[in-house]
Amino acid sequence: MKVLAIIPARGGSKGIPRKNLRPVSGKPMLFYSIDACLASSYIDKIIVSTDDDEIALFAERFGAEAYLRPISLADDKTPLEPVIYDALLKIEQKYNETYDLIITVQPTSPLIQRTDIDKVIEKFKGNKFDTVQTVVDDRHLCWTVDNGKAKPMYKARVNRQLLPINYRETGAVIACTRQQIHSGSRIGDNVGLVEVPQSRSFDIDNFSDLYLCEAMLNRKKIVFTVVGYAEVGLGHAFRTVMLAHELVNYDLIFVCEKESNLAYEYIQSHHYEVISCDKGQLAETVISLSPDMVINDILDTDESYIKKFIKKNIKVVNFEDLGSGHLEADLVVNALYPETKKMDHVLTGEKYFCVRDEFLYIKKKENKSEINNILLTFGGVDEGNLTTKVLFSIANICIENNVSVTIVLGPGFIHDIELNRVITQLTELDVKLFKKTKRISDFMNNADIAITSGGRTVLELATLEIPTLVICQNERETTHSFASNKNGVVNLGNRKDISENEISIAFNEIFTNKKLREEMISKMKALDLTKGKQRVINAVISLIQ
Repeated sequence: MKVLAIIPARGGSKGIPRKNLRPVSGKPMLFYSIDACLASSYIDKIIVSTDDDEIALFAERFGAEAYLRPISLADDKTPLEPVIYDALLKIEQKYNETYDLIITVQPTSPLIQRTDIDKVIEKFKGNKFDTVQTVVDDRHLCWTVDNGKAKPMYKARVNRQLLPINYRETGAVIACTRQQIHSGSRIGDNVGLVEVPQSRSFDIDNFSDLYLCEAMLNRKKIVFTVVGYAEVGLGHAFRTVMLAHELVNYDLIFVCEKESNLAYEYIQSHHYEVISCDKGQLAETVISLSPDMVINDILDTDESYIKKFIKKNIKVVNFEDLGSGHLEADLVVNALYPETKKMDHVLTGEKYFCVRDEFLYIKKKENKSEINNILLTFGGVDEGNLTTKVLFSIANICIENNVSVTIVLGPGFIHDIELNRVITQLTELDVKLFKKTKRISDFMNNADIAITSGGRTVLELATLEIPTLVICQNERETTHSFASNKNGVVNLGNRKDISENEISIAFNEIFTNKKLREEMISKMKALDLTKGKQRVINAVISLIQ
């Protein structure tokens, strides 16, 4: 398809004088629509139809071709149809060309993006639409007035999301076929819709619109890259979404490789924009979004990956990164690891641990002297099936003391058959089994002793002051320095080096030694893990500003 973009821009404006040339975030408003069209993958020619010489000048400076329309089409009451049709005929005649699609892009919608324009054009492929236009979901409980009496326009009062879909035209982008515009209207019988988010649906009509739009354009863009599939769990997705909630003044987008399906679904469920890319295409996908900052929560990175962003003047923040890329990043947050070499850009230690809100807004269990419930939870996957091994190791002690065991499994747990066999054998043991939960803080807070692996869960348990026994799943976890006696945690080391008997002995010591538990709780009380998130947010904002 041969595509002509027409941007109608009159010189006169009653609401905002010289609106189309009014500076918005440092550039004339006209700039943004031209720039979006220039970036489109499909547009062959961009025409600015105007009655104003100065607008024509700027149109040409910004990369479009200016067409001075007849005075008869320059009145503020003139509809757009004859303006667009006139421009089409004159341009086709001038260049002896014929266009299949004519797309109108309004200069008063400066937040419109190349991707929105491309989606409108792509909608014609394989469809017999006469017209495709951008819309925004505008469902509300609306009223009208009939003979002076207010009447609802809905049948039943329900939540907005449950109302019938009600799309409102944004006016930003309307495309139609050449045949349709020849009929005298850009809107045909067969219309396709492209939904755009509320944040990009501005049509500037007054100064209030202008101020809000400028604030949106001035927002810096942050892209999160996140890993999250069965083998690594959802901890990285939890953290990035938590940080995103705090960065409300920024334009936020998430990018996941296709294998990180769990992270993708979790992020999407929190209504953030998330893009999926092929494996190995993270950097290229991020760069295509032109961010001011990228926050990588993908574990270790390499130097070449980070340098791609540095070359584009994109600020880089990495979490839990021990790869060569951490030497090149602008900021690295390694809350789980000790400081091996002093580097100003690396924030290490538990003071930078980002505690989720569910652990901050909870009433901690007060009576911790009696032991009634043991919690077992070993991350998203439990690669070593520690759940089964530990349950078998502590079963006799729990049965003898009439203590229940709560097991919380992650989404990637695959040892169900073996675990269920052991639970079936332990007929006298009270076992409560849960797989995947959004209330892990409740399970932790109800525990009198917890046994877990050496990841972020240890710090969450410490926040709630729960005596904790740690068994590391792998060598990486053994480097997490927080899980130690100085912080009130008993750490048995790598699971490969620990027998069931040693687990039983260590558990029995915590179980029977009230003084030890009190010491563990006292050491956890001395920690202040509640301010780590704000420290990290402050560091991120300081860097991007």
